Amino acid sequence: MKLLPGIVELVEILSKFFISLLTVCLLTACSVRNEPPRAIVIEALQSQILTTQVSIAQSLDLEPLASAPDVSRVRVDHQEALQVDGERFVHLEGSFDWQLPRDSVRVDSTFDLYLQRGARGEGWNLARPVTSDGDEAQRWLLYPLGLPAS
Repeated sequence: MKLLPGIVELVEILSKFFISLLTVCLLTACSVRNEPPRAIVIEALQSQILTTQVSIAQSLDLEPLASAPDVSRVRVDHQEALQVDGERFVHLEGSFDWQLPRDSVRVDSTFDLYLQRGARGEGWNLARPVTSDGDEAQRWLLYPLGLPAS
C-alpha cells in the first residue's frame, strides 16, 4: 500500500509536465501562424528587386524586366513583431542570393523587409515605408503578396 502515494505523486508530476508541454506547443503554434511562409518572403524579395529594376530602367529610359528574378538561399537572421502607429508588422532581416533572367551573375545581398498580415488575417502584404515630413505618422505603401498569377 505504500506504493499508492508514490503513484499519486507521479501522476501529479506527469500531469503538470503534460500541461506545461501543451502550453508550450500552443504558444509555439500561435507564433508560427504569425510568421510569413517562405514563399511569401521570396515573393516579397522578388517584388523589391523588380521595383528597383523598373525604377532604374525608367531613369535610364530603358525597357524594364518582364520576368521575376530567381531568388534562392534565403536566410533570415532576425525576425520581430512590430507595431508602428497602430499598424502591426513582421520585420525580417537577413540575406539571400538572386539572379536576373538571362544573366550569369548570381548576387548575394542583404534584405530588410516589413510584412503585414492581410486585413482578415488572410494573405500578406509587403509594406514599404514612405518618407514623411516632420511629425506626420509613418505611412506605408502596401503591395499584396500571394495572389494567383494572371
